[in-house]
Amino acid sequence: MTNFTFTRPARPVSRVFIHCSASDRPEHDRATVIDAWHKERGWSGIGYHFFIRKDGTLERGRDLEKVPAAQHGHNTGTIAICLHGLAREAFTEAQFETLRALCGQIDRAYAGRVTYHGHCEVSAKACPVFDYRKVLGLDAEGHMTAAKPGALAIATPARDAAEIEVMKPAPRALSFGMKGDLVRDLQKVLDRLGYFSGGIDGDFGKMTRAAVLSFQADNHLETDGKIGALTREA
Repeated sequence: MTNFTFTRPARPVSRVFIHCSASDRPEHDRATVIDAWHKERGWSGIGYHFFIRKDGTLERGRDLEKVPAAQHGHNTGTIAICLHGLAREAFTEAQFETLRALCGQIDRAYAGRVTYHGHCEVSAKACPVFDYRKVLGLDAEGHMTAAKPGALAIATPARDAAEIEVMKPAPRALSFGMKGDLVRDLQKVLDRLGYFSGGIDGDFGKMTRAAVLSFQADNHLETDGKIGALTREA
């Protein structure tokens, strides 16, 4: 366990989203378990940037430079934080203290310009189930009214062999030269987002690759021209 100080990523961030893991089982109280769950879904790894255990331990998840996979349709420009828990009364004050300290550091790094939200604000899910607005002291717009960037310790537990074995590989990336319905669907999405103006022909050619590169650049993703897990999630 080491001291942790939040450093803002190079990608733009304007919102922070709070989640809960929907489990109170002690064996699920680790970021590596969430990582395994998300990889089983075909994602590249854990969708949250931070995970807070019942005892208040802070664990790192996804690299902050990468867009999270946490709030469908609302991932760009955000940081995602997950607290372990399901029942409202089972969350601990230690978790809330860590959440306040972490968000206080984030708030200071962005000079109070970021806002804080629950997953429930952009989804039909009751997530998080606790009163995050009260815990963080948010105003009507989602700003912290009394941010205090407290000291934090962070743990990064190693994955054990058993967890690694259950992780399924992500779906094969779409790339230049490929053809078929998946490419056609990709072209339709890129066209709807204003990146692709060619014919919807299911052929991953130069125009499709150029559109993918533009999308990746705009979303601060690796510009490799391929639709891998992170680009797909974004």
